[in-house]
Amino acid sequence: MKGSTWKCLIPPLAMDEPNRLRVVVSFPGNLIDAQQAARAFHERSALAAFVTGLVLNQGTIKWFGAPLPKRLRERLTKELARRAVTLVPPDVVVSHPWLDVLRTSLSRVTTNPIYADLAWDLMSHRFDRHVAQRHLDGIHAVHAFEYTARSTFEQARRRGIATILGMPSTDSKEFDEIKKREELRFPELRTEHHRYFASRFTPRYERRRAEIDLADVIVANSEVTKRSHVRNGTDPGKIVVVPLGAPPPITAITKAPPNVHEPLSVIWAGTLSVRKGAHYFINAWRMLRGRIHASAVVYGSVDLPERILRPIPEGLEIIGSIPQQDLFGAFEKADVLVFPTLADGFGLVITEAFSRGLPAITTEEAGGSALVEHGRNGLIVPAADSDALVEALRWCLDNRDALYQMRFGALETAKRWQWIDYRRMMVEKVSQGLSKSGCTVDFGPEIGSEVS
Repeated sequence: MKGSTWKCLIPPLAMDEPNRLRVVVSFPGNLIDAQQAARAFHERSALAAFVTGLVLNQGTIKWFGAPLPKRLRERLTKELARRAVTLVPPDVVVSHPWLDVLRTSLSRVTTNPIYADLAWDLMSHRFDRHVAQRHLDGIHAVHAFEYTARSTFEQARRRGIATILGMPSTDSKEFDEIKKREELRFPELRTEHHRYFASRFTPRYERRRAEIDLADVIVANSEVTKRSHVRNGTDPGKIVVVPLGAPPPITAITKAPPNVHEPLSVIWAGTLSVRKGAHYFINAWRMLRGRIHASAVVYGSVDLPERILRPIPEGLEIIGSIPQQDLFGAFEKADVLVFPTLADGFGLVITEAFSRGLPAITTEEAGGSALVEHGRNGLIVPAADSDALVEALRWCLDNRDALYQMRFGALETAKRWQWIDYRRMMVEKVSQGLSKSGCTVDFGPEIGSEVS
C-alpha cells in the first residue's frame, strides 16, 4: 500500500521445518493458472489451502450422471469434469460454490449478458471478502488473482502477510481503447448493453489498480501482459513473467500426410468475440468464400452481435463449446488453428493446439505468440487485418506439405515447456520477487508432484 509502513513478516524457512511457510491460493473459478499455482506451492509443502468456487469431485460427477442414458451421461461427465480440482489433494481444497453456480447458470440460460455480469461481479466481491475474513489465519503469503484480491490484500497487509497477484490479462484500459476503436470501424459491433458496461468500467479499473498497488509481486503470464501494465503505470520491478505451460503432449503425430483433394481443415477454439478478433476472421472467411477448398469449425461460445454473423459464410460451422477432451481430439484431426486476437495476455489455446501437433496462425498481441516461430510451428500475422488472414489461409492451402511439417515443430515446442516447468519457474520467480520487496523467503526443495 503506497505510503504505508507495512513490513513483510514471513519468517525464514528452516530446512528442518518444511511445513513452516504457509501459502493460500485463491480464485473462485476454474482458471488453470490458479490450480497450477496451488500445485506449485503444494510441491514445496507450502500450500495451506486452495480456496475456490464450485468444485465437483469424481463421486459427485458419477452421481449426477448415473440415472442418464450412456451417451448423455458421457457428455455430462465431460462437462462437469471442468469443475474438478485434480492438481492438489482434496483436503486442502476449500469450496465456496453458490455464487459460482448462480453465475454459471445465468451465463447458460439467458442471452442477456447483464445478468451473468452482475452475478460475476457479486461473486468476485463476496469471494474476495470470504478469503479476507476466513482464510488468512496462520499463513505467510496469499496468492490471489485479478479482480478477486482487493479485500484479501488489504487484510493481508494489515497482518504482514505477503501478497502475490496472478495477472492473466493485459491492462483493461488498453482493451477498452481497442474496443472503442473497433466499434468506430465496425458500428455494428456496438450492442444495446453498451451503456451498462461503459458505466462500470471506471470503478472496475480502479479496483484492479488498487490490487496492483497492494501486491508485493505480480505474476504475469507473458511479456505482452507485463508491457501492457508497465505502459499504464505499474512498477516493472515487481512484475515477474512466467509463461503458461502446455498440457501433456501426444507422443507422436498420427494425422496422415495431406491429401490435396480434401479441404483444408481450419479450427477456431474459444469465444467468438471482439477481443479475439473474431469479426476479422468472419470477414476473411467471407472474402475467401468459394475461392479456396477449405472448411472451418468454431468451437466456443458466440459473443458477437447476430448482425455480424449473419448470414454465416459458406464452409463455416459454429458448434459451440465442447469438453476439452473432445476439442483436443479435433485438434489432432485439423490442419491449422486460427487465433487472430487483438489482446490476449497469453492465449492458452496456442499451447493446447501445439500439444496436439496443430500449427497456429496468431498475432503478436497474444502473449503465447512468443512460442510461435513463423514458418516452423505456425504463422504470425498483423492484428486487425482480414487481408493478412486471407493471405495466411491461402498460403496454408498452397503449401499443404510445409504446413504438415509444422505439426512436428508445434509438438516439439509443447514438449519443451510443460506445466511442471511453469511451476518450478513460478516458485523461483516469486521467491526472487518477494526477496526484492523485503521478505526473506526460501520455499525449500521440491518434494515431488504426486497428488493423493
